[in-house]
Amino acid sequence: MQPDKSAVIKTKPIFQRKKLSFLVIAHIANDSCFGFLSPIIPILKEMLNIPLSLVGFLGPTLAATGALGQPIFGMIADRFQKNWLLAIGPVLGGLIAFATTVNSIPILFLLLFIAGLGSACFHPIASVRAVQFSGQRKGLGVSIYIAGGRMGVSLGAAMATFVVTKFGVERLPYTCIVVFLIGFLLLFLNLDTGQDVKKEKSEKNPIDLRSLGTVFRSLMGLWFINYFRTVVTMSISFYLSIYLIEKGNSFADGGFSISFFLFAAAIGGICGGYFSDLFGRRLVIILSLLIGTPCLGISLYSDDFFVRLLFLILSGAAFYSQMGVSVTYAQEMIPEHAALASSFMLGVVWFCSSMTMPFIGVIADYFGILTVMPFTCIFFGTLGLLLALRLPKLENF
Repeated sequence: MQPDKSAVIKTKPIFQRKKLSFLVIAHIANDSCFGFLSPIIPILKEMLNIPLSLVGFLGPTLAATGALGQPIFGMIADRFQKNWLLAIGPVLGGLIAFATTVNSIPILFLLLFIAGLGSACFHPIASVRAVQFSGQRKGLGVSIYIAGGRMGVSLGAAMATFVVTKFGVERLPYTCIVVFLIGFLLLFLNLDTGQDVKKEKSEKNPIDLRSLGTVFRSLMGLWFINYFRTVVTMSISFYLSIYLIEKGNSFADGGFSISFFLFAAAIGGICGGYFSDLFGRRLVIILSLLIGTPCLGISLYSDDFFVRLLFLILSGAAFYSQMGVSVTYAQEMIPEHAALASSFMLGVVWFCSSMTMPFIGVIADYFGILTVMPFTCIFFGTLGLLLALRLPKLENF
């Protein structure tokens, strides 16, 4: 699909390192909030006596606003591009740190629902600014930005695990202080793009339903690849701790394993963006699934600690190497809907993948998490690879 010449995003030829660095720090702070949740799921499960089938709904609840709300805020970001949209992200997301203080399941779900609004505000405008700050190296720039998010989730998971094991679960809410502070500073930090979105009169309303349908159809193949990949990575985030505890490992082992997986994801995301600028988007997407799926299978089936950790790290780097690549390609296809494209490739994919988690939980309640977890990751990873092999061989993709 050729981009509509009536509306284009102007990008400076230079790579704006300083502003991109500030944006990455903001992304680390914002997404660290969501890292708090994964390692404490076993604690919440025991505290509130939550079955695995209901544990699977924690993700969809967070995604109901955090992911599904992104297209709405993407439209707002395309029009206004205001700093307060960035600032709301970590301020609301930090509420997740209070999850262990609630005394009922409905309040827990309400807390996650509110916290998700922060993600919906932050990500659409941040994704567009990552493109604009990257100049002619969009694949690398967007991947660095997204890697910041993976780094944030990794640090959040490690922080929550450390605080709970060292000081007790009652101290977890203190971990959000720095996040709140960074959110406040974003109101005053100069992250203006120095660029304008040039729009000329067109016969089409740029955000009417017909236009949205065209956007979705254009991204359908890429969207499903990302959906299958995200089901795998989300299964790791939500069920790996429980899976490892069922295999006889400790709470700390589960929490830090998730942290290593996500830390590797950040490194893999940067490498994927760099190589996509050199060798094309399509090749990176195919290799990410071709390498990541068997590595994750080996990790989950292995009983040796070091083998499991090594292949878990390799799978994390591989699976996330294509995340920024896919967002970049989507924005290049439809620059007049850049924030909206990002929200479909990130937010809507996240929501739909999270809706798969309850079904995995129900099946795990019946067949056991030790059987269902490896099968789910290998099955969906393979589906994603088969679709990736059918991607068109287009220039720069």
